[in-house]
Amino acid sequence: MKTPSAFTILHLRFQLRVHPELLLAQSREAAFHIASADGLIWKIWVLQPEKLTMGGIYLFAGRDTAEAYLSHPVIQAIRSNPAVVSSESQLWEIESSLSALTRAPLPDLSSPHADLPASVAGGR
Repeated sequence: MKTPSAFTILHLRFQLRVHPELLLAQSREAAFHIASADGLIWKIWVLQPEKLTMGGIYLFAGRDTAEAYLSHPVIQAIRSNPAVVSSESQLWEIESSLSALTRAPLPDLSSPHADLPASVAGGR
């Protein structure tokens, strides 16, 4: 059996009353705040415009920082936005050896010279 890595994927999904482009047009400043979240390595913004749905796939350095992110002011602001009908979050462990074979964009922690993005060290 393969063992999971310390990395955690967070999948956030927001069901909207409006087209996602309306919220995305106002999201540049939020993106800068998200980029500085503790433990965040990267985020991919995802859309299903025809279903009025948007969200993100996030890679965090660990489960604790992923769980803490759910209380981040940006996430709280989105959840309380009148354009948001509902939100859903899921946390996933990552199986790193098979993910490496399929070219997952994971930092190589086995390398003695591996440099994680500054965001892993607190986003600064």
